[in-house]
Amino acid sequence: MATHPHRRARAAPRSPALDRPGLGARLLTAAQWSLTLLGIFCLIGVAVVIATTPEAWPL
Repeated sequence: MATHPHRRARAAPRSPALDRPGLGARLLTAAQWSLTLLGIFCLIGVAVVIATTPEAWPL
């Protein structure tokens, strides 16, 4: 079976996908990561507190 060459896909010259995200989008991303890290920190902290005080947590 013969193959034929394909042209590489290219985006439009002034495509919005190529633009950098604005300040609002960057702040939203930073807030999402901050909340994610805070949640992980709190989950680990709760596990440590429960593990170190077994008499207070009758599970």
